[in-house]
Amino acid sequence: MKIKLGLFLHLLIVSFILHTPAFAADNPWEQKLPFKNATIEYEVTGSANGSETFYTTQYGQLQATYRKTTQKVMFVTMNTDEIEIITPDWVYNIDMTEKTGTKTANPVKFMMEEYNNLSSKEKKMVRKNAEEMGTFVSGGAQVQFQQNAEKILGYNCDLTTMSGSTVYLIHGTAVPLKSETNMMGMNFSSTATSIKTGSVSMDVFTPPKGIEIIHDPQADEAVRSMAKSTLDMMKSPDGASQMQMQPPSETYSTTTPPADQIDRQTPPAQDEGNMQENINNAMDAFKGLFGK
Repeated sequence: MKIKLGLFLHLLIVSFILHTPAFAADNPWEQKLPFKNATIEYEVTGSANGSETFYTTQYGQLQATYRKTTQKVMFVTMNTDEIEIITPDWVYNIDMTEKTGTKTANPVKFMMEEYNNLSSKEKKMVRKNAEEMGTFVSGGAQVQFQQNAEKILGYNCDLTTMSGSTVYLIHGTAVPLKSETNMMGMNFSSTATSIKTGSVSMDVFTPPKGIEIIHDPQADEAVRSMAKSTLDMMKSPDGASQMQMQPPSETYSTTTPPADQIDRQTPPAQDEGNMQENINNAMDAFKGLFGK
């Protein structure tokens, strides 16, 4: 399972900062969804076609996304069957085709811990800096945010635009109901078609049997370090400007790149496999922006 950890975390942190209105909660990363249980169905179109189903319970404490898509690469049909499960402690990414998966510490847990360790004065500075970041430049890309920009399936949605991506999230949350992006010559679109708020089976929040789950403790430490460095910046008087000047590739990086990325240090030829990998990387970044 290939994960662009640095970019994913950068986009996740930006998403949580922007989509917590005025930091109303005691801890801005303690988000509570507007429904106790929900099942949201999505239609995926564009360079990849298929469907997604998002499940959540306990007001967002447990989340799971089941994704099946089909896309053509160099006249070859590629099928994707993936599951992402998020608990308060862990993020599981599972490839049902390969019967493998990864287990990484949930970045939000460390963000909450770091925020709770701040003094009252430092928390006030974090709120102030966050409120100044409605529109800013991050990693060379302008990020714009507009609250209550559109109502979708009965829910007010906040709009975020960044690097050709447009995302509508349920107001005050990181749950998308509509998203579009153009990246590396490809187009992706995901649109919610229904929201049901009835009970959800707990089975969907458990990794399926027969899946080899790999846990990387080094990645967990990188996540913790990223959370600390982010809050260190945000609690400083010039935190907003510091966040603007930090590209994801420099601010959020591990000392040793994952083994499956070492051979990518030199740009490869655009053969069929490399093109598929580029598509996967683009989709990973896109999904990271949603916080899904």
